[in-house]
Amino acid sequence: MRVSIVGAGPVGCLTALYGLQDHDVTVYEASRDKRMQCSGLISKDGLMSLGVPLKKNLIQNRVRGAVFYSPSGESFTVDGRQDKAYVLDRVDYDNFLLDNLLDWDVDVIEKKVKASDVKQLLKYDDRVVLATGTDYSLQRSLKINTPTEYLYGAQYEIKVDADPDFVQLHFNQPDFFSWVIPVDEYARVGLCSKSNPTPELHRFIKKLGAEGQIKSYHIRDEHYGVIPIYNPSLTTYRDRIALVGDAAAQVKASTGGGVVMGGRAAKHVFKQDYEHSWRRELGMELKAHLMVYKFISRLKEENKNKLVSSLAEHKHILEEKGDMDSAIKSLSPIIRNPSFASAFIRNLPSIAYDIYV
Repeated sequence: MRVSIVGAGPVGCLTALYGLQDHDVTVYEASRDKRMQCSGLISKDGLMSLGVPLKKNLIQNRVRGAVFYSPSGESFTVDGRQDKAYVLDRVDYDNFLLDNLLDWDVDVIEKKVKASDVKQLLKYDDRVVLATGTDYSLQRSLKINTPTEYLYGAQYEIKVDADPDFVQLHFNQPDFFSWVIPVDEYARVGLCSKSNPTPELHRFIKKLGAEGQIKSYHIRDEHYGVIPIYNPSLTTYRDRIALVGDAAAQVKASTGGGVVMGGRAAKHVFKQDYEHSWRRELGMELKAHLMVYKFISRLKEENKNKLVSSLAEHKHILEEKGDMDSAIKSLSPIIRNPSFASAFIRNLPSIAYDIYV
């Protein structure tokens, strides 16, 4: 199969790596100049599932658990007691994958591909893959559907007094959560919102400062990005054009993570039934993450406090069964737990009011 891949981000590079031995692959990238657009926290098991051995020098920190904070400030810690996730410099990681391609002597052409170019490529190629991330201009020009819902993220690297073994997740945002991800003496402090996230980030940092966590307000680096929310009805294959990664909104809505899911979907790109194939593996999982995102985002602060309190009482289940990439594996044991179910039912009237009103 002759395939052109538009985009040399992580998912585009992974797509090419998966296909280069059996197919004629060409990659198009507008520029090698990249910028960091996410937290860089990726699960260890998820990275291993992608099948590309990671160089140790790409790992900036190893995380074994998370501290969850309710809106009222109550917290509990989930300790995996071993490395569960890596903090990466995403620019370095993206370049690492691209260098892997170049080592295989794959054609990587520096060119901004337009709709007219795609139509020209389809005269010779069996398939064109759009791995263009959150730049949807090409999809719109080709009149291909795009995600319909987005979150906007902002993140600063500042000096924070935080345990390097644990990330902090603060459920203090109406649409998502805020985070503190230790790197070295600095930490990545950020959040996502459906509107401009920067004012909320400044308020969050001010709150951390009032609690004595901020060691210096000097910003070493700042990152901004867009996260598409998974849409089960979005078509990802039409007229020999395949969408993969953020272009297809193959993102965990509950966490905003897209590298692992997009990378796993990329393994299906060269199959004749791409649309059905990737959905068979990932569709239910992405729907589960979407369900969690919608459920939590609709809760008022009072009910988020109750939810965090209930989870704190059953944190041992998360420690034993939790999976950063699988909402189904993480939540099923908790939901089936009689004491958690009982507490949930007691709070059901107020939770139902939040969801349906």
